[in-house]
Amino acid sequence: MFTRKKYIISLIVIATVVVAATIINAILPEESRVEWLWIVLVASAGYIFIKYKVSGPLQMFATRFTMLVDYDLDIDKAVQLAKEYMDNAPTANVKELYHVYYGMGLYYSGSYEEAIKTFNTIDLRRLNTLYHVLIFAFSSYCAFEINDMETFQQGLDRVKSLKSRVSPKYQNFVASYEEILEALSQIDVSLDNFKDVIDRHFLRNDGYITTQLIYQYRLALYYEKIGDDLECDKCLAFVIANGKSHHTALQAKKKFKGLVSVDDYVIKPEAEAEEILPQEDVSQIESIEISQDEPQEETEEEAKNDD
Repeated sequence: MFTRKKYIISLIVIATVVVAATIINAILPEESRVEWLWIVLVASAGYIFIKYKVSGPLQMFATRFTMLVDYDLDIDKAVQLAKEYMDNAPTANVKELYHVYYGMGLYYSGSYEEAIKTFNTIDLRRLNTLYHVLIFAFSSYCAFEINDMETFQQGLDRVKSLKSRVSPKYQNFVASYEEILEALSQIDVSLDNFKDVIDRHFLRNDGYITTQLIYQYRLALYYEKIGDDLECDKCLAFVIANGKSHHTALQAKKKFKGLVSVDDYVIKPEAEAEEILPQEDVSQIESIEISQDEPQEETEEEAKNDD
C-alpha cells in the first residue's frame, strides 16, 4: 500500500533530486551543463510515478471492494478494507474517496446510523460532484431503513439539486437516483409506480448475487404494503437464505413471518437448479464498482475517471 509516509518520502526524494540537479547544472561551466529539458523530463517522470502510485491502488481497491460486497458478501471484510485504506491514504483527496467507500460499507453492514454520521463527516470540497450524488443517495437509503424521513428527504433534495451541476453526460446518472428515491418516498401513495421503478432499475440478470438480494428485498416491501404476507415471506426467505451478512438479509430476518421454509430458497448449483428464485426472471442493475443498490445508467468507474 502506498501510504502517506511513502508518498511524502517520494515527494521529498524527487524534489531533492530535481532541485539538486538544477543547482548543480546552474553552477557548472556552460560547456558542461546538460540540457534543461532533461531536468524537466526527470521532474515529469517523478510526477507520473507518484500519480501512478496514488491512483493505482485506488483502482485495485475498488475492484476488491466490489468483489467482497457483490460476490463474496463478506461485508465485514469490505468495511475493514475501506477503513484500512482510508487511514493510510497518501493524500487528503484520496482519503475522502476511501471515506465514501467506508460509508457505503457501513450501509451494507446494516450500520445505518453510523453510515449517516460517516457521510456527514466527508469533506465534499475534495470530491467530484458525482461522488456527492453517491453520498446523499446512500444517506437517504440509510435513513429510509431507520424510518428517519427528515434525513431521507434532505438527501433526496440534495440529489435533485445536483442535476444542474453535472455535465449532460451524467444527467441520467443523477436522474436515476432521484427516481428510485422518489419512488421510495411515495411508496404509500403510489405502490404501482414503486413496483415499476424497482422492476426497471433492479430486474436484470447481471451475475451479481447482490442484484437478486436487493430486488427481492425491495419486492418484499411492495408485497408487505399490499398485505400479501405469503409473497412477502417468499422474497424475504430468498434474501435470508442467500444474503449472509448483507444488510438486506439482516433486515429480512426482522420482517420474516416463517410462512415458508428458508431452505427452499437457497440458490443451488446451476447444474442442479431449474429455477433458483421464488420469482421468475429476477435480476437487477449494473454495479457502480462499489455497490448494487444503484441506478444502472452510469458506473462508478466513470465517476472516478471524471475526478
